Amino acid sequence: MIIMRIATILVILIGAVSLAITRPIYVSSVKDETDDFVEADNLVRHVRYLSEEAIPRSSKYPENLDKAAEYIKQELLSFTNEVSFQNYDVNNIGYKNVIASFGPDTDEVIVVGAHYDAFLRLPGADDNASGVAGLIELGRLLQSTELQHQVLLVAYSLEEPPHFAGESMGSYVHASSIENKKIKMMISLEMIGYFSDEPNSQSFPVSVMKLLYPTQGNYIAIVDKFRSNDAVGLKSAINKYTELPAYSINAPRSIVGIDFSDHRSYWAFGHPAVMVTDTSFYRNKAYHTKRDTYDRLNYQLMAKVVFGVFKYVQELSLSP
Repeated sequence: MIIMRIATILVILIGAVSLAITRPIYVSSVKDETDDFVEADNLVRHVRYLSEEAIPRSSKYPENLDKAAEYIKQELLSFTNEVSFQNYDVNNIGYKNVIASFGPDTDEVIVVGAHYDAFLRLPGADDNASGVAGLIELGRLLQSTELQHQVLLVAYSLEEPPHFAGESMGSYVHASSIENKKIKMMISLEMIGYFSDEPNSQSFPVSVMKLLYPTQGNYIAIVDKFRSNDAVGLKSAINKYTELPAYSINAPRSIVGIDFSDHRSYWAFGHPAVMVTDTSFYRNKAYHTKRDTYDRLNYQLMAKVVFGVFKYVQELSLSP
């Protein structure tokens, strides 16, 4: 009898923990209109330029970072006149974020960001030209969208080591500069282009997660803090408006990878923030290698990620 009670308690605890981590939801989906709105060819063009023409993009090559920043700025200027550089110095070398503004000047803002630097001398197509390409295409979608909150699209410098987790990260610089406004939500686009239908193509930081998530890497993940519920809205939007499955994970930062991008900088200042990712090195084995090239990415599925983020930003902007 005692053994049965203990077993029952364990089952309840395991179930509660799994629910807390995965936050399952049900949404009624609508027709996937990604192809009517998002131009996958644009995503290819942006990723190819950044990963082949503006390399290397590490902190040791500020001239290439400037080249990438100028490219991003000029692309975003096609959609809004409000594009500027946020300049800052690290060890007497100048770096910059690119900031594009959409919608009215409101006290509460939505931030979508992606870092444009790459590790060492590597092409960095998925990491993170894919996120930047999504950011630029998001700008094209926002240009003719009714917004009731200001939306800031920010391309960051210096996310990669040796600056990662430090105050020289471009995202930290931007997050620390938000003084007179409240951030309604920050969305970090971190590696959004690699997908696989192969069995066991998805790995996990903790083996038990195989029981909670698919082991085929053909979905997008939304990463959030353990005690937060900020990922649910974005996950719901992607699942509602696209045919691409979206899963969320709410986990402590002690789990490797949970805070491995620019959203961590906004967490540091108490802002709500989530990461949208193909799960990086848990799926893409070309991570931080010379094989991280533009031709390995799935631009049709990347387009669905962008469209889902767009629909969520649209909904978030129109909500009180």
